Amino acid sequence: MQYFAAFTVALSFALSASSLAVPRATPPAGWDTPLLEATQSLTKDRPAQCNPAADDDDDLPFCDDDDDDDNDSHSSPAKVVAPATSHAAAPAPVTTHAAATTPPPAPKVTTSAKPAAKPAATPSTNAASSSVNTGGVATFFYQNGVAGACGTVHPDSAMIAAIDQARYGNSGAKSSLCGKQVKITNTKNQKTVTVTIADDCPTCINSNSIDLSVAAFQQIATLEQGEVPITWQFL
Repeated sequence: MQYFAAFTVALSFALSASSLAVPRATPPAGWDTPLLEATQSLTKDRPAQCNPAADDDDDLPFCDDDDDDDNDSHSSPAKVVAPATSHAAAPAPVTTHAAATTPPPAPKVTTSAKPAAKPAATPSTNAASSSVNTGGVATFFYQNGVAGACGTVHPDSAMIAAIDQARYGNSGAKSSLCGKQVKITNTKNQKTVTVTIADDCPTCINSNSIDLSVAAFQQIATLEQGEVPITWQFL
């Protein structure tokens, strides 16, 4: 065992010695000594104006050293740091809701609308008067073989008329106006007709309107007109 250890140590020394590079006495064939081996020195081959004792040698381009000048000329440019941009969050818009105010209720204005005034009627509903009544209209109706409120049946050719219900009175009884003569004038053409009250008119538009037989209406207007303004008075 001791012999084996001694052999190992010796072998290690031998390998170490063989790995050492032994310089050659002469350069190998093809060796470019001026190019591959430095033969110049700063002391011997440097120009006089490049001597460190001379002033302003740094300004001469061929006096550059391999140390500081190289470091200055090849110094990496300073990093340009982009200014940090801070993006401040824009404040959220504040919406203000004004408190809804309920306006006070408008005062109610109560107006008493007056109904359209009807033409004044004769004070007595069934008393004949010779005064002229205005503001009414004349219309016409067919007899159809039916007796009027005064109790008599008349043809359409009869010169008769039905007076407003308010003037006639009770339609179930014979009025004191039955048989009275009335002169009617069309205010548009001034034509007149005289008729006899034989019926009541529940559909007349006011107390000064009169419903005429067909023949009586045709004396002051045409049937196509249907309704005309009139004035009238008892005879």
